[in-house]
Amino acid sequence: MTRGLKTVGYLASLGLAVAIWDGLIRCGLANADLLPGPGAVFKSLVEQATTAEFRADLWETLFRSVLGLVIGAAVAVPLGVVMALSPAARGFFEPLVKASYSLPKISLIPLLILWFGIGTTTNVIAVVLSTLLPVLVYTYHGVESVPKVLLWSANAMGTGPREMVWRVRIPAALPSILIGIRVGLGLSFVIAIAAEMIASNRGIGKLIFVYGESGAYAPMFAAVTAVVIAAATIDIAFLRMSDYVLRWSDSHAVKR
Repeated sequence: MTRGLKTVGYLASLGLAVAIWDGLIRCGLANADLLPGPGAVFKSLVEQATTAEFRADLWETLFRSVLGLVIGAAVAVPLGVVMALSPAARGFFEPLVKASYSLPKISLIPLLILWFGIGTTTNVIAVVLSTLLPVLVYTYHGVESVPKVLLWSANAMGTGPREMVWRVRIPAALPSILIGIRVGLGLSFVIAIAAEMIASNRGIGKLIFVYGESGAYAPMFAAVTAVVIAAATIDIAFLRMSDYVLRWSDSHAVKR
């Protein structure tokens, strides 16, 4: 029942947003040439979705986003665990994390182009650099903030140091780790599209850029809408997976 109410709420919210959008056009408060109405965007989306080229561009963007996130998480999660458990590792990596956290990773793309050229490698590396730190920080805080009483109880039952990590610390930190990955998931699409506008000949980002430059705003907004739908679908799938992984937990910390 709760899930059904949430679905109704989501649909009502989206319906209201579309109604306001359409109302602005009909009342003349927005220029339809610069901001096409929902009908024109939907029509363009349907037309483009039937073409193999558009589907290939969308797939390219999704592939780059997800691959960059997977690589970033594969590096960030072990590093976050090590930093939480080892003062020496924390002392070495923490200054690097603090120094690079506020750096806009998109500004590195010109340098990445010089090193790796225009294409998938540059785009994926940009996503990796952008998603690595959020996942690392959430992992670090998740492992570090495991309740002391849980550690004391496991220690009193004879749990060894290695078992303490794999059977107590990491499972207890898993909700926080999954939240970090979900934050990285959102970032991955933003960075992939931005990187494609600068350093790619393929992908939805490049398509959006080309449409915007040529004044084809209905196809441009249609491409944006396609990415939003795809990203929302992947996010929902990730939440369902998180619910399954955390089915043993009362907290179910990865919230909608």
